[in-house]
Amino acid sequence: MVSEKPKAMIVNVGGATSPAVHILNGQQPPFICFFVSGDSKHLIKEKILPNLNYNPEHYDWIETKVPQDLLECYRVLVKKLPDIFEKWGVDPTEVAVEYTSGTKPMSVAVILATIDHSSQYFYVGSKDAEGRDKEGIGVVLDGKEYTWFQSNPWVELAVRAKKDIALLFNHGRFVDAKERAEKLAQVVPPDMQVIYQALAELIDGYALWDRFDYKSAQQKIYHSLNTLKSYSADRNEPIRESLNMIEKNADFLRRLNDKSNPDEHARLDLLDLVANAERRARVARKYDDAVARLYSALEGIARNRLLSKYQIKNSNVQPQQIPEAVRQLYIQNCVDHDGNQASIKLGLEESYKLLADLNDDLGKKYLSKKKELSKLLYARNQSRLAHGTEPIGEDTYQKMFEIIKEFGDINEDDLPAFPVLNL
Repeated sequence: MVSEKPKAMIVNVGGATSPAVHILNGQQPPFICFFVSGDSKHLIKEKILPNLNYNPEHYDWIETKVPQDLLECYRVLVKKLPDIFEKWGVDPTEVAVEYTSGTKPMSVAVILATIDHSSQYFYVGSKDAEGRDKEGIGVVLDGKEYTWFQSNPWVELAVRAKKDIALLFNHGRFVDAKERAEKLAQVVPPDMQVIYQALAELIDGYALWDRFDYKSAQQKIYHSLNTLKSYSADRNEPIRESLNMIEKNADFLRRLNDKSNPDEHARLDLLDLVANAERRARVARKYDDAVARLYSALEGIARNRLLSKYQIKNSNVQPQQIPEAVRQLYIQNCVDHDGNQASIKLGLEESYKLLADLNDDLGKKYLSKKKELSKLLYARNQSRLAHGTEPIGEDTYQKMFEIIKEFGDINEDDLPAFPVLNL
């Protein structure tokens, strides 16, 4: 059943004009584009328009010079339809297609040219043999027309489209996956549009998460999750296999966005940063990006330890917070160009050194690994995302990942994992 009348229609015109008259009088679209051949063009004014029981706001036509050539029919439609839609101010998703008359190549061409956006297709036939001449195998008799509504073939072809969406999502190509889902939402029946819109919103939520926009990600994932759970509750849909992980992810974001407990927030923030690095390495094979994130995580581990255990901000260390035995060394290294005392700011290595001077286990661990870390940090500094031109390999990433797990007391099972989407 058609849920609402289309704003515009593309109508094939052939020797029999009653199908066009029948469907136009039934749907009464304000805008009409007739697809004609040289032999059928005159029928618009002679047979179709005079028999309409309403006055369309505007009509146009597209003429194919070779109605027997599928490719030529397709080309002329694809070339001219966008200009007509723009002139009318009509979105392609608001256009229905009637493909009964004309040559068979014309009918196939009009479907191919609109399959990416139209959601309504009409074919005018008869309910039974009594509605046709030649003992039920000829043309439809006048007055015996029956409209067959056809949904876009994408409704059936969506199986392949959904697999593509899942594949793109699982490989971290969130923008492409979202665009495919939005495209599918445009052409499926109205009762399914909300499902694919929710899927697009879910994918967008993970894209936002991947860019560290946690609040927006939480909103989109929670909102879309409710829709997808309701839809799949009484259906054996593959996405049900992914919903448990999505729910866990939504809860992780909720806790991450709750900053009432600074220590827990810092812990979850670290876990997410390391998980983000893992996706760059394992999914995208972007080791420079991944190591840049691990470097930030290594800095964060020291910063959080100094703040949580010693109330020291490594961006503004107070002299009295430094052990007296080494205090002067830190102070003399923080003098501006005029010889005045500057605020004490510590980078990665200095933060771990201060932890060691505070007799902290994390600082001691850093000193014990200093030789290995120096090589890794040198490789990081030579990458294009730091100060050099050399690409970082998987081996460097893996070694640094192992150190991050040790320094951050991280179990890989603690890392938030994006779902493997099944559609």
